[in-house]
Amino acid sequence: MFGDFTKGFWVSIYCGQVKDTPAPSMRVMTSDAPDGVIFPDDGVPRYPGRPAKFLIKLLTTWAAMGFRGPRLAGVPD
Repeated sequence: MFGDFTKGFWVSIYCGQVKDTPAPSMRVMTSDAPDGVIFPDDGVPRYPGRPAKFLIKLLTTWAAMGFRGPRLAGVPD
């Protein structure tokens, strides 16, 4: 299962639906989590917003893609 953000350059993939996913490296936008959500104490850093490290990673990934959106099989352009 994924969510395609049409105007953006990323695709959200929910790791519970995909086999052999890498471990998360950070949790972002945790301030938007509903009240009562308890995050696991697994050593993964949590950020209430978007940290600079995350934004730099997005920008460098987008640059590596040639500043284009991803091409998805079976999804029309």
